[in-house]
Amino acid sequence: MKLSKKSRQTKAAADPNRAVVLSIESSGDAVTGCQALCVSTNDERPEVIDAESFTGATTLEDARSWIERNLAARTIIMLAGCDVICRTVTMPSATTDQLEMAVRLQVENLLLGGAARWRTNASLVPTSDPDRVRSALLVEWPVSSSGPVITPAFTAALSPTFAPPIAALAALVGGALKTGAHEAFTLYLERATGSISIAYSDGIHSAFRTLREDGSDQTEWSSSIVRSAGETLLLADIPDATIESLLSELRVALESKSDGLIAPLRRELAPFRTLAKASPTDESWWQRNGILLGTAIALAGPLSGICSLQSHAREADVGVIARFVNIASRPRNAIRFVVAAVLVAAVVPPAISGGRLALLQAKLPDSEAFERTLQRSDQQAAMFREYEKYAWPMSKLLGDIASTTPEGIEIESVAIAHGSPVKLEGSAKPQGGNGAAEAILLMERQMRESRVFDRIEKNWDPPNANGVIKFSMSAAVANPTLVPNYPETQDFARRTLRDRRYGVVETPASSARTASDSSPPSMSDNGDLESTVTTATVPSAPTTTMPQGMSEGAAKAIESAQANGEDPRTPKRRGAAGGSAAPGAARRGDGSPDSTVVSIPDPLTDQQIAAMTPTEAREALGKVSRARVMGNSDADAARLKVEFDKLIKFLNQARSK
Repeated sequence: MKLSKKSRQTKAAADPNRAVVLSIESSGDAVTGCQALCVSTNDERPEVIDAESFTGATTLEDARSWIERNLAARTIIMLAGCDVICRTVTMPSATTDQLEMAVRLQVENLLLGGAARWRTNASLVPTSDPDRVRSALLVEWPVSSSGPVITPAFTAALSPTFAPPIAALAALVGGALKTGAHEAFTLYLERATGSISIAYSDGIHSAFRTLREDGSDQTEWSSSIVRSAGETLLLADIPDATIESLLSELRVALESKSDGLIAPLRRELAPFRTLAKASPTDESWWQRNGILLGTAIALAGPLSGICSLQSHAREADVGVIARFVNIASRPRNAIRFVVAAVLVAAVVPPAISGGRLALLQAKLPDSEAFERTLQRSDQQAAMFREYEKYAWPMSKLLGDIASTTPEGIEIESVAIAHGSPVKLEGSAKPQGGNGAAEAILLMERQMRESRVFDRIEKNWDPPNANGVIKFSMSAAVANPTLVPNYPETQDFARRTLRDRRYGVVETPASSARTASDSSPPSMSDNGDLESTVTTATVPSAPTTTMPQGMSEGAAKAIESAQANGEDPRTPKRRGAAGGSAAPGAARRGDGSPDSTVVSIPDPLTDQQIAAMTPTEAREALGKVSRARVMGNSDADAARLKVEFDKLIKFLNQARSK
């Protein structure tokens, strides 16, 4: 039961030096009365704060409210003498620390295993001469004994501990010896339960015992008390004369009282009154509260260990798993756990599966179409993986070679075979302030940075008179399907060589090609990446004049084709048996004739050609070459052929000079 807010505040403000000792009376399962004593335990002489008696059906509730008002931090409930088993053990002569360690070992050897750990404890018996042989008092509260009747709400609110009457008697006897008494002998009688607790000590001999007798008949009850006391003193090796004297005093005391605390020594409680501060001198008060005050004295001294028994293990002492095992060990709870586990195993998995199915159906209404798409994707992925094993995207690799070839490099041959290195041959010429060797090194670096090629090897010849270097290069294909993100300075598809040299000129054909180039590359049937090419229809009449030149390499290629009797308008591919070169791979960015609409140039005379510079001649040769590949009349074609030959001859003569 949880405490109220007010109760929690009172509990939090409790004085840690204050304790309440309770003696609860019950009839069957009902509490009929309670005697309470509040003390302050700052030292071994506790100070009496208050004492109260409670009766009726609300005894425990009234006692709890009284305890909270007195700000007591600890609550100790008295056990019946018949609830505990008491043992006395003689300890060897040693220091106090060693004796306490020996006491703990005695507890482990004699008590553990037969009783719960929280229901057993032991303490050294107080003595006026520490140099003499000491005794230890071991107390066991068996699990079979339920103890006094208390409600769960009372336990939850106060978390009480329990103390046997023998602890109070041992504290009173030991305290009496400290006050100067030669011996102390006291009993605590509980006729309702038949419990007898006996304590005796003379500083040398000591005896502590709890037992149970029949208290229904007064005469038999008194005889049992005297007989039990005599047996206890005999077991402690007390001299016979002392035993007879003590028993005589006990018989006299039993004539007037056969229940509660009895102190036969001089038939008075005077030696015990000095053990507490502010204790009343009223004889009746001591008869009611003497056993409670003895427990408080024990709590403040070396006997505090046997005043701290617990009915159940503290929750802080065990973990979650231990508490669960403890709960599940009860048959009724075990059956409930088994039924719950069966229900969970039978209901939860189908419920989770059904929920997942409903969620998938809500997010994916047409599951069959999605499955077909997945199957098609898996098949395509498997097909592409097989292609990678036996074929390369040759067109894509040619595009990578073109994108990694800088200006000033003219590729003359490309050999690509699956599984073999790519082999390139060409020439490099100076560009601006950079030499031909720098262009070759730049090409090597750009090929490596593309991550498509690796393990690049190169060889070149000494430069000729014009600084041109013939070279060869081989590179392993590391990632044939990788699509690098080339910068615009390398990507001649985004910005052609013609545009770089002469600027961008918008024409209908160039606009159509730009739109086509912006579309992403598509995958061909054989797994190669291919670009979409838009073919523009050339009008019959010229519409735009494009003043752009043609590279020297393109002019030489056309001249070579004519010398071999080939049509220069037909694309020529070179390469090994395992691969091919794209039409624009060898002369990239030189301005293909199908990219713009051109007009037939004006006729050139011999004087005009002779007056040209090499650059002007090359520009004129580019115009003538582009015009020749167009559909022309026979007269125009013949004239253009003559002018083309004259321009080629002029350039060759200029180069030889």
